[in-house]
Amino acid sequence: MNLHRWLGLWLCAAVLVDAQTARQRPAATESIRIAVVNLETLVRELPEAAEIDRRLTETAQRYRDTLTQLRTELERRLEDYRKREALLTPDARAKEEEALRQLQERYLQYQEEKFGIAGEIARLREELLQPLRTKVQDAIRAVAREENFHVVLDRSSPTVLFADDRYDLTYRVLDRLKRGSP
Repeated sequence: MNLHRWLGLWLCAAVLVDAQTARQRPAATESIRIAVVNLETLVRELPEAAEIDRRLTETAQRYRDTLTQLRTELERRLEDYRKREALLTPDARAKEEEALRQLQERYLQYQEEKFGIAGEIARLREELLQPLRTKVQDAIRAVAREENFHVVLDRSSPTVLFADDRYDLTYRVLDRLKRGSP
């Protein structure tokens, strides 16, 4: 799920940066303790994530429906133009072609405004995910500090090649999140 990957990448980077800047650094003779958390599991188990996903899906579907209407209108007008093209004067043909170009531009502009990199879906995703990211990050940080871990990695990331289950904090973090404490 795209929501899981988006949240996971952001949280993994944030936790790693936090681990590097933590006030309690291990002494030179002390070993660094590393734990893992499966962010996909955390996100899948949190009701807030399901609600965010539902809202994003509904909003995206409304935008796709509008895009479908615009495309249908463009196709209908293009087909109508092709049927009448031979009968039109050069001026009428030029006006009709310009109207078709404008309709196509409107379609492409709407698509970019809603689904582009800086589009409304991306902004809404960021707006909805930020509180959840903060909540999950705070819970991970709290559990890691309680259990004296210096670094926490995302187990669902392809960069974690192996992790012993003893160092998996996923369900301890999930428990903390479900209890409502950071």
